[in-house]
Amino acid sequence: MAEEASERAIYQLTVAMLEGSAPQSPKAWLRVVARRSACALLRSEWARQRAMDLTDVEARQPAYPEQREQSCWVRERLAEALTPRQRQALDAAISCNTTRAAARTCGMEPRDFRRSLGSISRRARKLLDDEAMPAALRAPSVRRTPGCEPGMAV
Repeated sequence: MAEEASERAIYQLTVAMLEGSAPQSPKAWLRVVARRSACALLRSEWARQRAMDLTDVEARQPAYPEQREQSCWVRERLAEALTPRQRQALDAAISCNTTRAAARTCGMEPRDFRRSLGSISRRARKLLDDEAMPAALRAPSVRRTPGCEPGMAV
């Protein structure tokens, strides 16, 4: 709150100087304006906001399965469902930094490589949606507030 009051005081000093009515004693003027701003902040609703207790949030987190275990399970099952060319594309996608480099490693054009990744992704999603996944690895369904989906701007 002291930071906010001091920022307001410095802003008011800047405005006063730009208007041509600079105070004779800027140091004392800043002290008085900062004290008045702090008192105004204390009286306002701004100061009545309480910080959230993070231990309460931590205690209410759902138990998610270990993501590494889930991805290992999918990767094991996915290898069986892919063609040799798709397995090669998946290995290149995991080991290379860029799509172009991965496509070059497989001897594919980048657009063909992206198509191949699309079909690999569809097969992986199908595996995740399948009932064959053990319940311990399955992520619990989380109800999201509309507009708060991951990847969306708020």
